[in-house]
Amino acid sequence: MKKVAFILVVMGFGLLVQPVLALEVDREVMPRITIGGRIISTIDIVDFDSDPNAENEINIEDSALLTRFDKRLYGGGVAGAVLGLREEGDKVQFHEANVFYWNQNIESTIGRTRLRNTLIEFPTLRDEDLLTYSHVGNASSNEELHQLYGKQFSVDWVLDKKYQKIGAWAGSREDETGLAVDGFDSYGIGYVYEISEDLRYVKRLRHAGILFDQQKVNLPIKDEWMDALIMGAEFNLNMNPLRNWSMGLQAIINNGVEGISAADLTSANAVANRARAKSRALIASIRLINRPNLLTRWQAAINLAYKDYSDINNASQWTLAPGFVYTLGQGVDLLGQVSYTDYDASLGGGADTLIQFGIAFSFDARFNDSIGERTSILNMEHGYID
Repeated sequence: MKKVAFILVVMGFGLLVQPVLALEVDREVMPRITIGGRIISTIDIVDFDSDPNAENEINIEDSALLTRFDKRLYGGGVAGAVLGLREEGDKVQFHEANVFYWNQNIESTIGRTRLRNTLIEFPTLRDEDLLTYSHVGNASSNEELHQLYGKQFSVDWVLDKKYQKIGAWAGSREDETGLAVDGFDSYGIGYVYEISEDLRYVKRLRHAGILFDQQKVNLPIKDEWMDALIMGAEFNLNMNPLRNWSMGLQAIINNGVEGISAADLTSANAVANRARAKSRALIASIRLINRPNLLTRWQAAINLAYKDYSDINNASQWTLAPGFVYTLGQGVDLLGQVSYTDYDASLGGGADTLIQFGIAFSFDARFNDSIGERTSILNMEHGYID
């Protein structure tokens, strides 16, 4: 009996001197993983007065791979990150590298992502097909990718059943010329109305908004702010979901900066200088989508764009770009497009013709989908049929 009592005393003393261990719980939750990508390959047949040395080629630019990781948070909402690689100019670059947060009332993003310098996506094969007209240019770079992407912090407040948003953003455009200012050089605010995908053929107005873009420009005497206003709308011309006609319109008024000459518009820094010049741009498109049994099979579209550099004589250009997309299967499209661009004398004169035909393959896969919300990751890229 004494032996048993001694053992109990020893065990009790051990319990007193040993630290009390809390129950270990593994709180790690696997994120939802989304992987998407698009490979677009076209044969480009060129006849350029602006570049007589240009040759026919196989073009795989705009091909991209995207990944997204996100989780639901303890206090509500979803946070995550996006990484994206894109082929541009025979190089593969990170065009998306950002973190985000969203809930029922707010959406926020920090990092490299698509700039808020356009409003309407027009039915062309690639972003750059109407880039001169459709986007506010980067005054510090001649690189094509830098016209579309930059580092920014954005916040959007969601209104009215998620159809309307008021947004604000600040950031920096990429600098390739060495002309950019240090730190934040871009700011903007905007209002956007966009209906959900399931109402796209039910409501007349599909997408509309107005954006204000401000960009700081490095000038020899002092830095100056360049302001641009973007206005646009996309609407159904008929309400037939089986054979739908729609139209898109967008205007950009860019106040530019003083001192841009005709010679600047054709110099080695022509792309950046044209972004700095005072200009007016207008695009209109008409699109027909054939959807037998509510399954999209083909799209025919025509785009007409015009741009005028207001402070310079004989400095306007226009582009006519009809195109056709035929869907062979889910995510597999046959593509064809012809672009004709005419230039006034101060832009070098002459005309460019580009004929493109090819194929695109896209995919979107989700794993561990415990969230059940969010649109396709491919919506972050330029699309072909929507």
